[in-house]
Amino acid sequence: MEIIKFLPVLEMLIINLVTTHKCCRRKYSLARTVASLFAFSAVLFSICWLIYLKTSLFSGDGSFLLLGFLYLLPCSLLYEEKGSRMFVIMCMCWSYSMGAMALSVQIVGSLGVQNRYVWIFGVQSLIFLVTLLPFYRVVVSKYIFVLQNIEIFGQRWYKYLALNSSLGFFSLALVAYALQSGGSSFFKVAVLFVLLAAIYVSYFILYGVVQDSIEMNYLEYAALHDPLTGLGNRAQLMAHLNKLKDTERVFSVLFLDLDQFKQINDQYGHAVGDKYLIHFARLCTQILEDRGRIYRYGGDEFVILYYGVVSQAEVERLRECRGWDFGAPCPFNQVSVGVLVCSPPCEDAEQILKKADRIMYQDKVQKEYQKDRQERG
Repeated sequence: MEIIKFLPVLEMLIINLVTTHKCCRRKYSLARTVASLFAFSAVLFSICWLIYLKTSLFSGDGSFLLLGFLYLLPCSLLYEEKGSRMFVIMCMCWSYSMGAMALSVQIVGSLGVQNRYVWIFGVQSLIFLVTLLPFYRVVVSKYIFVLQNIEIFGQRWYKYLALNSSLGFFSLALVAYALQSGGSSFFKVAVLFVLLAAIYVSYFILYGVVQDSIEMNYLEYAALHDPLTGLGNRAQLMAHLNKLKDTERVFSVLFLDLDQFKQINDQYGHAVGDKYLIHFARLCTQILEDRGRIYRYGGDEFVILYYGVVSQAEVERLRECRGWDFGAPCPFNQVSVGVLVCSPPCEDAEQILKKADRIMYQDKVQKEYQKDRQERG
């Protein structure tokens, strides 16, 4: 009958490992991962059993579960997550299983039944049976979502998650240990239930914050980017131009207009016209590298903010869009370019763009004039 005292812990361990597995990305096959964890568990339980023969290791307060932190060693080798991330995941998983054990101990103690450990195992199994599926579908799924997305907001947010998970687990462990003294009661059951509810509510709040932040970032991105090319739109251009002219740096503004773009749509269709714009945006971005940034101003018009004085060679590369033929949807009709070098103190952003637009228009008129002369000559 002594083995019955280990059954609640064994059940908790299985739940913990399965939950941890669902939250992590394994490095090896499932069979190898399971075999490795089973071998480690066998060694650990053998050692615990030998210790138990000399002392009462299992008291029913969940303190035995603290030995589970030893699983950080094999799990850090079997899964891709780092040790700190694995610790955070384990705290979340063990809060659930420790809560089930602590509730079982208090419920059984309040009933005053014989065969205490048999009843603890039975009540704990019933709690897992009723709550395990909702726990996986609701809590674990949301926690995985938070793990996958929280780091994009910076290391500070990940620290909040780590602090929340570890504080929840250790608060539950301390409360479960403290409630062991003075006998059991349904009041203590209520205390544990409220604490567990607070822990899970904190997960839902964190999930809501991350989800809302992602939606806000998406809306912000959509408000500042062109949906077709992915370039910054006019609103982002104005914001960056205003910021750039306040830096007291020399910069260049290039206003670009695709020549005869209407003919592309008429001859090949609007689908090809869209691909034409996307291909042009991609090539210009590659040509500029980190020396400048291109924005879609509207329709077939683009604006480049170039950091410094743009060279004529760079302008020609953009004008001819060298490398066009590779992956192009149709032949290239060139582009008219208006170049304006801005030195502090700079004019208003709108005036800068109007000047660059006029220079571009002069370039387009001059090219059309030369083309007409060639055709007549």
